[in-house]
Amino acid sequence: MKHFFLIVAAMTLFTLLACDETTGTSTGSIQFYVEPEWTIVNGIPAGDAEEEINDGWAVTYDKFVVCIGNIHMSHDTLETKSSTLKAGDLFTMNETFVIDLKNAPTSGLLVAEFNDVPTGDWESVGYSLPMAQSSSVKLGNVTDDDYHEMIDNGLAVSTIMTLTKTGGQVCPYLVEAENPADPARPCTPMEQIRFQWQLPYGSTADGCGTPTQVGVNIPKGGTTQVKLTIHSDHHFFNALRHTDITRLAQPLIDADLNLDGEVTLEELAQVPITVLDTTVYDLSTFPSDLETLRDYIRWTTITFPHFQGDGGCPIRTALDETAK
Repeated sequence: MKHFFLIVAAMTLFTLLACDETTGTSTGSIQFYVEPEWTIVNGIPAGDAEEEINDGWAVTYDKFVVCIGNIHMSHDTLETKSSTLKAGDLFTMNETFVIDLKNAPTSGLLVAEFNDVPTGDWESVGYSLPMAQSSSVKLGNVTDDDYHEMIDNGLAVSTIMTLTKTGGQVCPYLVEAENPADPARPCTPMEQIRFQWQLPYGSTADGCGTPTQVGVNIPKGGTTQVKLTIHSDHHFFNALRHTDITRLAQPLIDADLNLDGEVTLEELAQVPITVLDTTVYDLSTFPSDLETLRDYIRWTTITFPHFQGDGGCPIRTALDETAK
């Protein structure tokens, strides 16, 4: 199994001063927006294509609320001590926001803007999907109930999904048996099932970039707009990678142990990770050993933050571990 390195950065909020025109240094601006991946807004259809659920279940997101913030950019890697940085070498925004991504505008929501930024490439860009706190700010049209749910429970994500399949069924795992995923275990017809999850699995995402640009570029006198994109479909991935992915729902649906039409985190915690077929699931792509299906949900949640659509942020830190 791979293990993520815990990367801790002590970052100081610098006063962002305009460059003196007499120095000849050119500057520009950058705006950071947060946007939902299309799956949050439109759902995930059933089908055989890579971006569809391949075992016949369709997913609709009824709710998708997140906490996001702590945006930073610099020329150097995060290992650089803040004491070695000069004003203008590091730009940070330390606020966090609670946002309803299901009902966010298609253009995204502005969460940070840095002005008087020296032009050129800024190779280190990152942000966090942290656990909400009382200091987190409501942004957009998030309701009071959703906001208080997030901060009262210290959540990074709160989501409700409805999954449907004509002719669908649930085959509850036999969690006390030697083989909980015994293919001969009984099944019950069920064409609709619900996931309602409060996820306290915060994370940071660093080293963000696209296939053509590590970090961002600031043009002289212009404004760069960056989209911090939150993905939702990773819960259904058979591996943590960007290519050759199969999306499956049945292995999670079969965690409805009491057949009440809802899969809870408590039920997922009772199901050993061994129920996942290793000829289908590549668990070596996960950063730490997994014991239960709830661990699988935790790590797939940690990988939600992306950059400029499908761009990646390869340096991940699990904030729920650092808080222990």
